[in-house]
Parts: sequence; C-alpha cells; structure tokens
Amino acid sequence: MAIGTCESCGSEEDVTEVRRVYVTPEDWDTEGKAEPQPGTEQWCYACRAHYPHQEI
Repeated sequence: MAIGTCESCGSEEDVTEVRRVYVTPEDWDTEGKAEPQPGTEQWCYACRAHYPHQEI
C-alpha cells in the first residue's frame, strides 16, 4: 500500500493496485459472468470493500 489518489473515487489515502472486474448477474436467459479488465488502477479501502476487483 502507498499514499495516493484513489482512481475510483478520488480520495487521498492509502491505495492498493487492483484490476477492475465487471460483473453481469445471472438472469433467466443469460449466464452470470465476471470479466477482469486489462490494466490496473489504484483503489482505496472503501472502494475495495464495495466494488468487485482483483488485488495485484
């Protein structure tokens, strides 16, 4: 962890490198899926606690 700006919410605090994951919930006619996105971002604790991601 390092002090920096969160690339998700913009707060200044401890950030960790993560890969964003887009989640599509299962429905009656589609399968659920989780798609990790290319590249990495710096996220704070609050964003890591609330949004799907993979820590690097």
